Amino acid sequence: MTENRVQIIIRVTDDEREQIKKMAQEKNVSMNQFIIDAIFDSTSDSSDINSDIKMIEILEEQLVKKDEQIEKMQTLLDQQQQLTLQTNQQIQHLQLEETKETEKKLEAFEEKEAKKGFFSRWFNS
Repeated sequence: MTENRVQIIIRVTDDEREQIKKMAQEKNVSMNQFIIDAIFDSTSDSSDINSDIKMIEILEEQLVKKDEQIEKMQTLLDQQQQLTLQTNQQIQHLQLEETKETEKKLEAFEEKEAKKGFFSRWFNS
């Protein structure tokens, strides 16, 4: 079956015609086919642009969500670091207290031992 084709006439300047002819030759198609391809490509480009715009909107939303997630993670990391610092300070404080207490007990023991007489040191009384 043959397709019913109609003729469309477009008016262009001689320079425009030569440009169309040159571009059609570069693509190895007739001038008519070149014009048809250009028209249908531009309409598909329009739908591609709409598709691209939708994709950009989706990606922008994802970026916003990722930024929020990163901000939340940074806040949590900061809190964890503060808790770790506080815990380390408490451990150091407890170790210092324990060291002081041990030193006091040692001093008290040494004083007690120093006060004992000669025989009590030998016989542990």
